[in-house]
Amino acid sequence: MAARFQTGVCLHGHTLYSEECLSFLPRYLRMAPGVSQAVRGYERAGADFARAYWTPPLTPASALALEREQIDGLGLRAMVSITDHDNLEAGLALQVATDPRRVPVSVEWTVPYQHSIFHLGIHNLPPRSSRMWMAGMAAYTQAPEETRLPELLCALSAIPETLIVLNHPFWLEEGVSEAGHPPALQRLLRDCVGWIHAFEMNGTRPWRENADTESLARAHSRPLISGGDRHACEPAACLNLTNARTFAEFVAEVRQGESTVVFQPQYRENLTMRILETTWDIVRPYPEYPGRERWTDRVFYRGEDGVARPLAAIWERGAPWMVRGAASILELAATTKLRQAVRLLLMRRGEILP
Repeated sequence: MAARFQTGVCLHGHTLYSEECLSFLPRYLRMAPGVSQAVRGYERAGADFARAYWTPPLTPASALALEREQIDGLGLRAMVSITDHDNLEAGLALQVATDPRRVPVSVEWTVPYQHSIFHLGIHNLPPRSSRMWMAGMAAYTQAPEETRLPELLCALSAIPETLIVLNHPFWLEEGVSEAGHPPALQRLLRDCVGWIHAFEMNGTRPWRENADTESLARAHSRPLISGGDRHACEPAACLNLTNARTFAEFVAEVRQGESTVVFQPQYRENLTMRILETTWDIVRPYPEYPGRERWTDRVFYRGEDGVARPLAAIWERGAPWMVRGAASILELAATTKLRQAVRLLLMRRGEILP
């Protein structure tokens, strides 16, 4: 298929500028014997996991190089849109040293709506006014007034070179109920679909969820678009193919309903194995990044004073035994023959595309 196209587009990837909340951790850790008691002890001592967050390991330049390498390997020119959570800094920084026509200023915007939370990919904001637009989006996220969302989306959609994508529409944000999300999604689309240009096929979500997204897009006459949703070191598991030479040309195609999505081989691997490998990428050391070498340099806790500090500064004597043990298990699973054994065990349970 790639032979008919000249350009590969990577959409929806994260760098160290994304803050990923850890409020979900207690729910999973309580299932582990021995660990559950330690978690309850931390909570009794006042630890609030909702104040903790981790940041992806890659810098904007490293993330761009990773995605470009995969696209170059397909014999295509690369365009990469990095979308950190509610943060534009990666794209703004990259525009200084790269061709701004192929590396846009983009963001994954957190949008509370009704009784749920959605994520919109806002791609290719005008660099000179991007901070102004981000300030408006951030104000809505902090104090959502639902009547203002159509107004904001209408204004963003009026920028001809900007693309608005509904990311992973069926994914549930931590704390959102399965009962509350579908009616909220239905209401969002009723009120705002006129300014949403495409729905995302996500490279980190199971195929059944992407199939539901395909049906949803068909029902609302919207094209499908790729979203790698990379948080660590695996390149995007799905891409867009196009003959556009600039991101603005690509946006014009999608807004006219033209979009070609291709899934990469890694998508067909078992999702559990991919998550395991991503987790190891998140916690392993990176000596090439001074000041962020250890995972404790990249995980933060916001104190009563509102200041977020890395765990390395809070745990002056080193990580607790429970945490060190969990990291050691991850290292064993990711760096020894056990990794291949797990891969062989799960290889027949990968994602199957039609």
